[in-house]
Amino acid sequence: MPNHKKVISFPEPKHWSFFDYVDGGGNRIKEWYSGLSLEAKDRFDALLKNTRKITNHLQWGGFKFLKGKPKEERIWQLDFIADGKQYRLLGVFGGVRKKAVILLGCFHKGVIYTPQNALETVCRRAKELREGRATSHEREVQDDI
Repeated sequence: MPNHKKVISFPEPKHWSFFDYVDGGGNRIKEWYSGLSLEAKDRFDALLKNTRKITNHLQWGGFKFLKGKPKEERIWQLDFIADGKQYRLLGVFGGVRKKAVILLGCFHKGVIYTPQNALETVCRRAKELREGRATSHEREVQDDI
């Protein structure tokens, strides 16, 4: 609709921005990240660095929307492997274009999540974020120099 005078077009961000979930207890993703091994931190950082450049989130490697109750909250999952473990990042999309909020980092093997209450926790955090009882803080993602 380029000729329609009432349409205001906003420039789309070039890359995705990733945000950490923050509540009264602090930045929960930063806290989780600080406990990761060096290998896991490197894989996590590389995942975000490469993923942020892919315009269509459906083409992110290891991306899927979760089923069941998390489906109601539109929880998505990204995964990576480090230290012989299957890591999962669970999150939601923000209210702004190309904004992804990481709500929880966890492990996953078969149908078992560690921590065991990961799905309940991520649903609660999504609701708190949506209702304004929690916020998000932009995560700095290092680009190639």
